[in-house]
Amino acid sequence: MDQQPTGPFAGTPQPPSPTPVVPAAPTETKRGNIAEGIFDEVERMTAGGAMNRSEAFEAISTRTGRRAGTVAANYYRIARKRGTVAPRGTRGPGRPAGAGRKASGDAAAIIARLEAATKDLADLLRSQEAELSRLREQSEQFEKLREWMAKNA
Repeated sequence: MDQQPTGPFAGTPQPPSPTPVVPAAPTETKRGNIAEGIFDEVERMTAGGAMNRSEAFEAISTRTGRRAGTVAANYYRIARKRGTVAPRGTRGPGRPAGAGRKASGDAAAIIARLEAATKDLADLLRSQEAELSRLREQSEQFEKLREWMAKNA
């Protein structure tokens, strides 16, 4: 039975009830189809030297909205799988022992560096004080010279 609205909206036409949205049947996509498509597209774009791979990755990135690095990763994953590029080499064993940043936990070395920096700063302040004193004296001499020139002009 169709119910009629009651109350203040009794005479106004009502919008049709929304039809339920039925999701589309999921499409069966095999994992890797996107990467395969990217590989094929890059190969077509670079055939005959029309453009290099980087340019192709960028063009596909712009068109699809994917990052160029993602496009490149997809391409090289399939290229390694098909054997068109060499597989990645294994990385070395890492840094040798003692390489890189050293722990700065040696308190005596830190104190020595602080003392040296403090001495350098004190020496710099003394030289600036001497320079400032010399400039003040020159300023006073310049002012006396200006007064003398004003009197004798």
